[in-house]
Amino acid sequence: MSEYPKSIFTIDVEDYFNVTEERGEPPVSEWDSLPGIVESGFLKLLDLLDIYQVKATCFFLGYIANKYPQLVQEAQKRGHEIASHGMFHRIIYKMSREEFTADILQSKNILEDICSEKVMAFRSPSFSLTEATPWFFEALAETGFIADSSVFPVKRDYGGFPTAQKKPYQITTDKGNIYEFPISVAPFCGKEICFFGGGYLRLFPKQLILYMHKKLSKEGIPTLFLHSSEGNGTATSSPKNEQNGIFQKLCKPEYC
Repeated sequence: MSEYPKSIFTIDVEDYFNVTEERGEPPVSEWDSLPGIVESGFLKLLDLLDIYQVKATCFFLGYIANKYPQLVQEAQKRGHEIASHGMFHRIIYKMSREEFTADILQSKNILEDICSEKVMAFRSPSFSLTEATPWFFEALAETGFIADSSVFPVKRDYGGFPTAQKKPYQITTDKGNIYEFPISVAPFCGKEICFFGGGYLRLFPKQLILYMHKKLSKEGIPTLFLHSSEGNGTATSSPKNEQNGIFQKLCKPEYC
């Protein structure tokens, strides 16, 4: 494994219907009535991580953790970091600071009750941190978080926080410091493009992803992300929408 560049490997632990309202996410009141695939997908991923001796940061929705506490416990038992993805997959820029604080505290408390340790890292649903939420980092620090991976450093459909900072960096607030681990992007055809997570892995061929990964690793450690539902070969939005081998691709040693 040592011949390959290292990565920061992260997983958003959510179900296939946890997308955005604009993409057809059902109301929270209907979630319990929907068939879930998060458990089987996440356990398949944990098994693959074991095979390749990879450790990950697992960003759990509070709703998922509350419904499947055994998944939190299993990830912790296998040596992975437990982190928060908020409570109900709410878009950050649609919330007030008070609503956001209540949401992340509810998730944090559920996770800490399950794993009996402090939860210190956060990632916003759909990378929905934008310049319209200037209170975001201070609110995180105020509620006891010290690390974040919400910055998607280029514009995207449901967020994006354009910044020249492409490597992990520290943010200072009046409530404390936050260590930010932005999602990695690489220059391609005159633009900054993400090659390293979710739907982007379904778009680009393996060799291009691998080439961009090695190129980016010369400047730092790339941050990769996946969704637990993809462990079933399933994209978000429908459990019948199949895709091929994303987890197998990224768990191999050339990526971690």
